[in-house]
Amino acid sequence: MAGWLTPLKAIAASLAQAGLTDQLDDAGLAFSKKQEMLRSLFPPDATTEVQNLVLLLASKNEVHLLPEVIGDLDRHAQRGAAVTVTKVTSAVLLTESEKQTLETQLRKQFRDQLVFEYSVDPDILGGVIVRAGDKVIDGSVSGKLAALKERLK
Repeated sequence: MAGWLTPLKAIAASLAQAGLTDQLDDAGLAFSKKQEMLRSLFPPDATTEVQNLVLLLASKNEVHLLPEVIGDLDRHAQRGAAVTVTKVTSAVLLTESEKQTLETQLRKQFRDQLVFEYSVDPDILGGVIVRAGDKVIDGSVSGKLAALKERLK
């Protein structure tokens, strides 16, 4: 990961210092100009893959996403490959007790090292939706209503 993070962080810092993000996100600026601007910012340790990633963002007018990409890579590096990010969406904010109970049940079920991220979406009406890796458990009221509607058709 360091082969990616270090040069990407250096590029992001240079972009911020030079204030070039808005220019690089401008769809009216020719890609060849964007390449010239970026190549001057690439540190010597930036691999071809790192450079290509930044150039791809520039070609899609999405250079502003670079800090988010770096953050995601950084979180992944800190967690290690064996961790499963488990996203829990509830209709209301869960109490610490409810979170503990849910986490205990999910760890028993998945037997993986899980890291939990919680969010609130009132549109689900009640219950929770759990996304652990490629598995989804929809225990929401809206999900149950949609399933019932489908069965009644």
